Amino acid sequence: MTKNIKILGCGNMLMGDDGVGIRVIERLQEMKLPENVEIIDAGVGGMAILSWIEDADKVIIVDAVQTGNEPPGTVYEFTDKELPPSDMFMLSLHDLNLVDTINVGRVVQKMPDVIVIIGVEVKRVAEFTKDLTPEVEGAIPEVLDLVLKELK
Repeated sequence: MTKNIKILGCGNMLMGDDGVGIRVIERLQEMKLPENVEIIDAGVGGMAILSWIEDADKVIIVDAVQTGNEPPGTVYEFTDKELPPSDMFMLSLHDLNLVDTINVGRVVQKMPDVIVIIGVEVKRVAEFTKDLTPEVEGAIPEVLDLVLKELK
């Protein structure tokens, strides 16, 4: 049986490094991926993520993180079984962050069997720009490699 896999990129393209998840999605859209893989630009995410992932067997989410503990461009990988602290992820002004959304989803709906979260430590998120910093831009190939490994 073929598994239904969804890849979601989260972020705001107008807020610098916060758009890294969307940039990864743009790169994936240029690739030939298996037919059972759906690529979704999830924007700033929030509770809408739950409707996108409810019928998936596996979900890969790419998002910006800001811990201040590691250099910009550091790539993290988690599963929903080992979620990081919720304050690691960007907050939407009108919704929950990624970790809190997944926790709500566990209560209100059937969740995918596997959820993988790939986060990129960001540097610049407080100014209006479409440009990523060089450190975050440089992390995209590593993120793409991790996503492609998860598809195997």
